[in-house]
Amino acid sequence: MSPHTQDRAQRKLLLDQLNADCRAVVRDSSGRISIDNADSAAQHAFQAVLATFLLTTLRASHPLETPIGASMSSTSAYVNVVVSHPGRLDIHTNTACRVASRILPLTTEAHGPHGIPGLRLQGIGVRRLRLVHLPTGGRLDLIDSRSPGGSRRDFAQRFRGDTRWHWKPGYTHLWDRADLHPSEALLEQHWAPRPCMLLRSALMARAALLWGELNIRPWWTEQALRGLPELAWDSFADGPGAHEVGAVLTESPSRIPGARYEPITDRSGLLSLAGAALWLRAR
Repeated sequence: MSPHTQDRAQRKLLLDQLNADCRAVVRDSSGRISIDNADSAAQHAFQAVLATFLLTTLRASHPLETPIGASMSSTSAYVNVVVSHPGRLDIHTNTACRVASRILPLTTEAHGPHGIPGLRLQGIGVRRLRLVHLPTGGRLDLIDSRSPGGSRRDFAQRFRGDTRWHWKPGYTHLWDRADLHPSEALLEQHWAPRPCMLLRSALMARAALLWGELNIRPWWTEQALRGLPELAWDSFADGPGAHEVGAVLTESPSRIPGARYEPITDRSGLLSLAGAALWLRAR
């Protein structure tokens, strides 16, 4: 279970850390704020995939970065709130259609596949894009945070406008297929089960905490020291170090339940959960 807020001050601190308001968060049966609400291995697996793709930077972009530039790595600039629900993850953003255009998969004649392989557009609402991930079965909803207005047709037209570059000569969009494209099927390593799946899933549920409250732009390095993955970020004079981030993730109101942090060097440490671990490193 996620940490519970016991009083008004703690509740306000948690909402501030998540950059959320009372309307966006999930509450348990006691009315307390709950952060980790993925209720299946499928959803955890998908959130772990999202963390690997979206917790990237221009300096360390994902190998399947889209061909129009470091667009997946710029997602952090558009995200307002991230909320984990049973059966789905919600990302509230002012530019839902633009974010979708940067993570939905396509393949190009020149460079092959880009975007998140297996991600599909399931439906369009008035302000919501429903996406599903075929390999894991997880779901992501992109919710436009701008004031309500217009119709589903208007929102669909906006989506078509933001994805028009997917129809460029030599490009093939894949997000309306019912099955995996052959180029996607070769990329199983990106969604294959990993020991730190639960940690990655929990970090994705706290992406707004990392990008907002902590103001870091972390990226992954696979098979770092001891063969463990590493989440690293550039540390500036007034920015948080690994130990500070580790403390927030294990001791603050937005902590990961059951997670532990062990300092190893002055700039790195091990974050562990359920028998799996990854490095946190401020470079």
